[in-house]
Amino acid sequence: MKVTEFKNKETGERITSIGGDDYENVNPALKFYEACFIQRMMSIVPEETMGDKPPSDEGRKVLEETAKICKEFVNNFRAVPLPGNLIDLLSSKKKSEQQKLLKNLALTPEILASFLLLAGDNGFTLSQYTSELHTTAVDVKKFPLSFRITKDGEVQKFGKTDLTDGQLKQAIEQRSVKVAKLLERADEWHCFFATYNSFRGKENWQNGQPHFHYISNLFGIEKNELVAQIKSKEYKLGNLPHIALYDYGVQPEK
Repeated sequence: MKVTEFKNKETGERITSIGGDDYENVNPALKFYEACFIQRMMSIVPEETMGDKPPSDEGRKVLEETAKICKEFVNNFRAVPLPGNLIDLLSSKKKSEQQKLLKNLALTPEILASFLLLAGDNGFTLSQYTSELHTTAVDVKKFPLSFRITKDGEVQKFGKTDLTDGQLKQAIEQRSVKVAKLLERADEWHCFFATYNSFRGKENWQNGQPHFHYISNLFGIEKNELVAQIKSKEYKLGNLPHIALYDYGVQPEK
């Protein structure tokens, strides 16, 4: 897992970014465990985790406790019940069958995690492909080291910049972001991907319901072409099944 640390030389302030990187053909359970382990260790003993300080007795105790917590973290996802049609997706052999199984299916982050673990138990590896492309209206060379929009709509930034808060907000809201989770076993693969706009309810589907798109090897596209489309600013993959995502993103008002 990628761990990046930014330091403001003038103030001594630090910010650490964990994850968000691409990876290929990993065991889902090991990936979940690794994510839990690094995030917890970085929050408790960051200097020892980054190797800036020799391991201490207290650090070793934290390591042992974190290992137990993260094993339980993975097992809790395994205990999440899965819809039968989602389980059947792993053994489906026709595009029409997959489309039927996905009709009216809904996911939550917990259900998706449980499904990825089940797939791993059945011989599938997990890959993640992402892309983040910014609008040309704002000069990316002038970005601060890190910035985000808070729940209150304010711009929080780390590092110097000549850009206004309005320009930084524009850069965030107008960027093109895609995240794809791809399960693969031999020549068979299943891909769930979402865009920044689909999570924000900005795509015209079911009154702005956050959702994933689905595609597999049975849809007549090669894996390398799929990855190229994920990496491009505008993707062209045809009319794909949509899967509602609840308990995440900007949910529409009922």
